[in-house]
Amino acid sequence: MPHPARADQGPPDRRADGIAAPSPDHLRGRNTIVSLQYLRAVAAIGVVLFHQFQNIFPAIRFFQHGVDLFFVISGFIMIALTDGRDIGPRHFYLDRIARIVPPYWAATALTILLAAAGIFTPSVTDRSPGHLLASLLFIPSWGPGGHIWPTLYLGWTLQYEVFFYLIFGALLMLDSVRRLGVASILFGMLVILAAAWPPHTPALTIYTSPLLLEFLAGMLLGRLYGIRLNRMPGWWIAGATVALTAAFLLLIPFNRDLLFGAGAVFIVSAVLALERAGYMPQSRTLLELGAASYAIYLFQQIAFDITGRMVGQAAGLAGLPVLTTTLLHPANVLAAIVLGLVMHRYLEKPLTEQTRIFLNLKPRGASQRMVESNTAGRL
Repeated sequence: MPHPARADQGPPDRRADGIAAPSPDHLRGRNTIVSLQYLRAVAAIGVVLFHQFQNIFPAIRFFQHGVDLFFVISGFIMIALTDGRDIGPRHFYLDRIARIVPPYWAATALTILLAAAGIFTPSVTDRSPGHLLASLLFIPSWGPGGHIWPTLYLGWTLQYEVFFYLIFGALLMLDSVRRLGVASILFGMLVILAAAWPPHTPALTIYTSPLLLEFLAGMLLGRLYGIRLNRMPGWWIAGATVALTAAFLLLIPFNRDLLFGAGAVFIVSAVLALERAGYMPQSRTLLELGAASYAIYLFQQIAFDITGRMVGQAAGLAGLPVLTTTLLHPANVLAAIVLGLVMHRYLEKPLTEQTRIFLNLKPRGASQRMVESNTAGRL
């Protein structure tokens, strides 16, 4: 599935925007896994850099594969959050709704309003009522050019996340041992069926994608890391890394995209092992950026358009059009980060908490907020 990109941002690429599947705030307390928040921060900013500099510095195109990283983290976090806890499907689904839906709907609404006002020009979105409704409900549907894009095209990765959440929530009816086994069989069968009978509908394309195996790999890592959080030695995680990475590499002839899944498994496992060994420094800045990664991701294109207009007008008034070329991309990156931080604090967090109250969910305590890394849902 190709990845949307504006004409001035270079050719579309399927992988770049998936970095922002939703996520919770950061972890605090004794068992805080800060490394995952750091990864989310780096990945979110990496996607922004990719969108701005892919045609200037080809090496930066590597950052487009951050979506694989976040899918692995998502599987890890869902296991870490639910193993050994009495969490049923209903509570799980409501919690996911509160985390994902409000920011995504807000970003979609703002995109449409700015487009109507002529401030923002979403060149790859379909604002028809039917497509908009499907987008808001995370239902895959054909977008412009025959691509599977929602109205806010950056939300395409949420279609994978939501499907994973639907499956995972249903698996909560099983005990934790059977849960992982059934997930392995189910996701494996879906991918095999797609290989035998290639899908021709948007929904089947998403729901049988090999990317599902990345969620499964994250679940396996979460089980290895989370069952005995304080007792499992780092070499166990290293061994799991080698095994899972090898499994993905063996599947590359079947689907080359899995090469990046193998890389994501290795990176997540490596940072977990480093943190377990005590080699992970504390950085409040990275924690804050990780917490805001969902907002940075969702609102980046709006930041690009508004900043581009401002830089262009300033260069025109100064009579120095060369300033547009010199300042545009760095200014866009800075604007995306700043806007994401602002939206996280003043829009995403209040909306999420109000939604939790509306759904009669308990307010999220500091320890629970940090245990999640929602993309572990969010990025």
